[in-house]
Amino acid sequence: MNYIPAIYFSLLTLYLLKIRGIDASTYISFIYMATSVLAVGIDVMDLNPNLVTFASLLPTILYCLLLTLFIVPVVLVDFNSYEGLMFSSKKFVRVLIYIYFFSFVSYMLAYYGDLKFILSYGDFAELKNLAYEGDAYQLTTYPTVIELILYPVRIIVNSSVIMIFVFLYNITFLKEKWWINAMALLSSTSVIVVGMLQVDRSTTFFWVLLLGLAVATFWNQMSVKIKSTAIGFSATLILAAASYALSVTKDRFEERDGGSEGGIVMYLGQPYYHFCEIWDYYPAPDGITTKSLFTSFHKFILKDFEGGTDYQVEMGLKSNMDLGVFYTHLGSFMLSAGNFGPFMISIAYILVFYLVFKESEVVQIVQGKKIRCFPFEKLMILYHLLCIPVVGCITYYYENYYVEILAYVVIAALYFFKEDDMQILNMRKWA
Repeated sequence: MNYIPAIYFSLLTLYLLKIRGIDASTYISFIYMATSVLAVGIDVMDLNPNLVTFASLLPTILYCLLLTLFIVPVVLVDFNSYEGLMFSSKKFVRVLIYIYFFSFVSYMLAYYGDLKFILSYGDFAELKNLAYEGDAYQLTTYPTVIELILYPVRIIVNSSVIMIFVFLYNITFLKEKWWINAMALLSSTSVIVVGMLQVDRSTTFFWVLLLGLAVATFWNQMSVKIKSTAIGFSATLILAAASYALSVTKDRFEERDGGSEGGIVMYLGQPYYHFCEIWDYYPAPDGITTKSLFTSFHKFILKDFEGGTDYQVEMGLKSNMDLGVFYTHLGSFMLSAGNFGPFMISIAYILVFYLVFKESEVVQIVQGKKIRCFPFEKLMILYHLLCIPVVGCITYYYENYYVEILAYVVIAALYFFKEDDMQILNMRKWA
């Protein structure tokens, strides 16, 4: 049974690679191929026989079919098929970079001592266990005036991965100054620092996943020189991030069966099995709710949602189940909406895609020639939407209500602060 997703997504990835080359749809399919292969690895390496027994036919079929629905829209909305990109937000993007870079610097200055202590502690496993027991490391507190500045900073850094998109967009299409691009790239790593302060690998992994998404999105528009630049910058940061993630993995898994390697396989291969487990056995104590779909609304207005981790613990107690850690974004919706949950997010995703992109083409006259153009604003919306299936191989990305709020704010501001000076940027595939 557990071989079905690996075979299915392998075939789908090869098919998409043949017809589309490297692009966002191929990348998303590749991610699920990789995690499905690792799910098989859990069985082959005999890492957790009890977990493997949860694989069953109906949730396996739904797992493959519903995840395919998250790939189909980006195949239909082919960004690379357009001849031009409409861009009238250069000042706004600059301001966005300044805001995120200021947040990065402020966050580093405020919590440098905490970061130094955690990285030099020597036992990540012990620190993480303390967090699980409710005795997590407490960050330095400051006088009220400084805390008033740090509060929005702590919110902003949660969504800093949008700067990955901005960085790659800049080096692909715009002749921006090198220091502007450096600011964008560095500020994107704020979320990695957040993860380090929480002794958490997930945010680092999400950053790597979303970097891959941005590269895949712009790959066919990059020159050979730009590709080498992007790969060089990215590789340096990925190595640094991977060093941290592997250190945490080593501390937490070296004493278990399979060692650190087995820990990585378990980490990335478990979502499929937990999805099957929740589908077959979870009683959905809350019934059908929208807590996962509108996290910030339930957090700040209805005040019945305290975040993904807290909600997971609450539902585990109510259902008398060990809900594991990861179960894809589809499984995350089952916690708050039962077996209707995976269909809820799938319907919402496809509906938003339809409403946003049903009229995405704009024809402009450039030098007497009609050019089919794709608006930059919709390109950024596309990236925000694709974050769902990309990070969804582990969990639901917008379950973090701060990330959800900032996505709304950035997209709304992008439309509100559009400039009159519009540019038509050429799009073409480079040999």
